[in-house]
Amino acid sequence: MSVDRQSEEQEWADNPRLNAWLAKQEAAFPGWAQQSGHAWDFTPGSLDQLEDLLRRQFSTWEEVSAAQEDPIVAVSAWYLGEVQNRHYGTVWHCNPQLPMNHPDQDGTPFVLMPEDPRDEYEEDDDERYRPGNNPFVEIRALFVRGPENRLRDVLNRYR
Repeated sequence: MSVDRQSEEQEWADNPRLNAWLAKQEAAFPGWAQQSGHAWDFTPGSLDQLEDLLRRQFSTWEEVSAAQEDPIVAVSAWYLGEVQNRHYGTVWHCNPQLPMNHPDQDGTPFVLMPEDPRDEYEEDDDERYRPGNNPFVEIRALFVRGPENRLRDVLNRYR
């Protein structure tokens, strides 16, 4: 990986916007967990419980989108990302400049497998696929894709 790509990767994985968002969600987690009435252990199996919590709270994509900054959605997204980080090695990323509520693009944090610095790619190489996802998008998708779509399905990307 080129020095420029390493620097860009580091900037997306460690920047003030992302770090502030992560700290805010981690600090809100104990209250969120207590309010939910459930025990949370960051295991893949707990994603069914998270999905049930979200489906009881929301019924449409629009409702989830409107509540994106509320702890019920933001901490849920953080939790979903943390399950992936802790069990599959993904890392949080966020555009260091794009506002979180940018109208043209979802500027919310996402998780992504780290790029191996030993891998060399051409600048426009589409073969650089790395598994990951945006937990906010996955939560909203629960209410678009239908009841057969499960939140735990995001973990299939790492197999």
